[in-house]
Amino acid sequence: MFGATYDLTDNLKLTADVLRSRMWNNYIWFGDHNRGNLTISRDNAFLSPEVRNAMLAAGQTTFTMGRFNSDLSYGTIDFERVNTQVSVALDGSFADDAWRWSAFYSHGEYQNNIDTPGFQLRQEFAWAVDSVISPTTGQPICRIALTNPSTNCVPLNLFGLGAPSQAAIDYVTGTPRQRATTKLDVGGVSLRGEPFALPAGDVSIAVGIEARKEQIKQTVGELDAAKAFTSFSFSAMAGEFTVKEAFGEILIPVLADVPGFKKLDLNAAARISDYDTTGSIWSWKVGATNEFFGGFRGRVTLSRDIRSANLSELFTTTTTGYNNINDPVKGQTVYVLNNGGGNPELTPETADTFTAGVTYQPPSIPGLNLSIDYFKIKIDDVITTIAPQDLVTRCFNGNTDLCAKVDRDADGNLVRTRSTFVNLSKYETDGVDAEVSYRAAMEDLFASASGKLTLRLVGTWVNSLTTDDGISVIEYVRSQGYSFGLGVPKLRVMASADWKGDVFGGFARARYISKGKYNSTINIVNNKIDAYTYFDVGLNARLSVDDHNVELYGAVTNLFDKDPPPGSLYSPYYDVIGRYFTVGARVAF
Repeated sequence: MFGATYDLTDNLKLTADVLRSRMWNNYIWFGDHNRGNLTISRDNAFLSPEVRNAMLAAGQTTFTMGRFNSDLSYGTIDFERVNTQVSVALDGSFADDAWRWSAFYSHGEYQNNIDTPGFQLRQEFAWAVDSVISPTTGQPICRIALTNPSTNCVPLNLFGLGAPSQAAIDYVTGTPRQRATTKLDVGGVSLRGEPFALPAGDVSIAVGIEARKEQIKQTVGELDAAKAFTSFSFSAMAGEFTVKEAFGEILIPVLADVPGFKKLDLNAAARISDYDTTGSIWSWKVGATNEFFGGFRGRVTLSRDIRSANLSELFTTTTTGYNNINDPVKGQTVYVLNNGGGNPELTPETADTFTAGVTYQPPSIPGLNLSIDYFKIKIDDVITTIAPQDLVTRCFNGNTDLCAKVDRDADGNLVRTRSTFVNLSKYETDGVDAEVSYRAAMEDLFASASGKLTLRLVGTWVNSLTTDDGISVIEYVRSQGYSFGLGVPKLRVMASADWKGDVFGGFARARYISKGKYNSTINIVNNKIDAYTYFDVGLNARLSVDDHNVELYGAVTNLFDKDPPPGSLYSPYYDVIGRYFTVGARVAF
């Protein structure tokens, strides 16, 4: 990162920044396994004589099987992310600094390049599995070689760990590839000042205009484009949009030093945004803050917020994945293909938000801070993807529009879901955020102690979180194990103690998640999740080495290696990795 500031005149400053970062890694991603979908013929080249004879005796010509392919198709992810940003800004003032103005422009580019070797090729895998004994050589060959001698198919042995040959692995697997560049150009001009004063203080205003352009170009490998992979492939994407905005804000001091109103301020803001994809839309906010008495403050805000669809939501082409779905029609769980993707017909979502809260810093107890806030949010036309399980559930509940995104075969068996981005009718949630913190010098607590102590307790209680698709309303509070849904725990609390000395420091932390269900939208056995508490600890040391400040740190997350609930892979709430250690160093030059 490079930054420079230069005073052009006494009241005009030029600032320029250049940022470039690169991140890369290579690690195991996920396995491309076969879940009971392999059909093996009686004349398979690698079938044992005992099994073949048993099939003959039973009159069976084929059987189906599944396989955990840890020795065959266990993909890795090799990625590189490069971020570049250049910004320039001018800041000035006039009228004896009563008015300040700013102008800026920024250009950023983000490259995301990914290779994921080790995924099954659909056609090649099918050919290689269907192997027989050559009538001429007596050796295993692919059945297709009997009619196409020019094929390069390599027969695949699936019986036993380590049975697949390297030649067969190379033939039946490939590498999904993605090369993506996202660009952002943004600029604006603003003016701020205090045009006049009231008895309680100066009135402050700000006005401005901004413009932004976002664009993306994402290319994929030839195999991805041909949808050659069995379970996963990247999707190409290209698109752009621009938005022009104008805004105004005002802060009005109403009362000061009046009993019950030590400092009462009103604030308001409005913004109009003109998208070239969806047209113009307004957003606004009104609010008030007041200090009722020393250290006790209140705040309330009512706002209309908007969000237009981003590049991925608009322009992503078809994606491929698989999910375990509980089918309420058949009363069984099936492993089903899901296609996702963008939707250029999306309209902006609008939210009505109400928040109210208080904070208290008792003058008699320095370092103690208490706060509590209530929130209520209602979003209309919410932009989201409906999880595949929710698609099936909502269709079963009578939403015929969503049934069009659930495909079944002639026998009524679930074969595909299409979880593209859509505008849902409504999303609503409300709850409470609360925090208690205390900071003090250790010597204030214990005469011979040193350093500083911070105690903190923070939590969120969610009363309700529902979505409405126009047909059915689904409650997601306590539906917290399914990783790809909207479920949230009823209560989450974190308690921590942090001590910092002149050289050494450390922390201890506890994280609590209230009990709930894996997925309350479906009827499954063992749906219960007990309350969870995780414990984390860490130590650090701040040293001076050759006139450089060096910080050494280490931490243990999930100290007691508590297992996550079954099926909660990718969960945002549970530690699916288990106990893990972090060590590192920071050096200031």
